[in-house]
Amino acid sequence: MMTTRLLLPFVHGVDKYAIEQALRFARSHGATLVPLVLIREPEERRKGVRLEHIQQSRDFLETVKHKASRYAVPIERLEVFTSDVVQSINLVAGEMECEGILLFIGRKDGILLQVNEIKRLLEMPSRKLYIIHLQTNTHESFIYKLRQCFSHLLIGRRKKQEEQLQQGREALEEENRTNDRKSQASPPVGAFLSSRSPERGRDSSKECS
Repeated sequence: MMTTRLLLPFVHGVDKYAIEQALRFARSHGATLVPLVLIREPEERRKGVRLEHIQQSRDFLETVKHKASRYAVPIERLEVFTSDVVQSINLVAGEMECEGILLFIGRKDGILLQVNEIKRLLEMPSRKLYIIHLQTNTHESFIYKLRQCFSHLLIGRRKKQEEQLQQGREALEEENRTNDRKSQASPPVGAFLSSRSPERGRDSSKECS
């Protein structure tokens, strides 16, 4: 029985959501997924390949392996050093007898591949191209806006609480000032009694006489 293979080329940017979509697509077609890592060779070979590209490639292959076991999709991992990404994709697709190539596009950029590489593949396809549009940028934008909204809500509540506390303090201070003014305006009780005592003395003397 002939094995159906689908090629998943990768150059940069490990996108887990795109990997999951590729695995789901392969599973729905009963196909083996062929994750192909393409590491660009610099024009001047003495410079060597950048370590971050190698690390990204390893991360991509490990992520595919981990998720493929979860989705129960067979995979055949490949790694190629190349100076021409598009040519290498077409060559590998032919050699591996892949039924098609999976390409992912976001709102503005390519996913896993550069936009210009996707355009070149569209111009010179060697195999059937499956173009999958992902709205990852919209999702990230929505999450960002949601976080901002939640942050503003918390700040608004905190500000309102501080204003209420400040109003309470001001009301208490005003009440204290009012009480102080009342206490200063009222005569002492002792002074009131002492001012009445001579009259009582004169009344008692008259009665005696």
